[in-house]
Amino acid sequence: MALVVLAVVATVTVTSLLDNGSRGRTDTAGPASGAPAADRSPRTASGAPASPSPANAAPSPPATPPPAGSRTQPERSAPTKPAPAGYRTVVDREGFSLAVPQGYRRTADDQRVFYVSPDGAFRIGIKSTPPVAGGPPAAMKASDTAGPDTNPGYRDNTVVRTTHNGLPAALWEFTWNGFTAAEGPRHTFDLCWDENGGMYDVWVSAPVGRLGEARSHFDAALDSFVPPA
Repeated sequence: MALVVLAVVATVTVTSLLDNGSRGRTDTAGPASGAPAADRSPRTASGAPASPSPANAAPSPPATPPPAGSRTQPERSAPTKPAPAGYRTVVDREGFSLAVPQGYRRTADDQRVFYVSPDGAFRIGIKSTPPVAGGPPAAMKASDTAGPDTNPGYRDNTVVRTTHNGLPAALWEFTWNGFTAAEGPRHTFDLCWDENGGMYDVWVSAPVGRLGEARSHFDAALDSFVPPA
């Protein structure tokens, strides 16, 4: 009996010693207590997570269809005519186009658009207004009557009936002193005609000593002018 008791006591002692030893170590095969679980995503040789295969990738959302009845409008360009050598065709923000010499810059007031030479000597003007009773000849005659009030030294003035591209027109010419003494005497060619429900004026003002150039600029502007569609 004594031998049996001794054997039981020895067994309990050994088991207690083994249990106390295992609680004193951290398991290096798993994460430390409180650490997040290991990343189980497949990795490349560099250690970065591998990209998912196409079969596992999320499907792309379907393209949003255009609203019913909507239609894409093609871009429209303003009509133009070819420009002579030394000129360029401008499509003005007011909707018309014409040829002006290279280097001319645009200016405008509340009624007129100008393209002016770099030295300011030449001015190409464009104006659009509603048609008037009596047509272009009546409009030019009214401007001629007001000439002395609007153009200092107004003289050598004429208004003649003519046509432009087969349309009734009037040509007004005059000489004047210019707005300043430094500007000097100037001459103006101004053609007026009705087209597409509007009345158009195109003119050139230049020093009297450079009328050949002025006439060339005037002809180029008129030959290339296209009113708004």
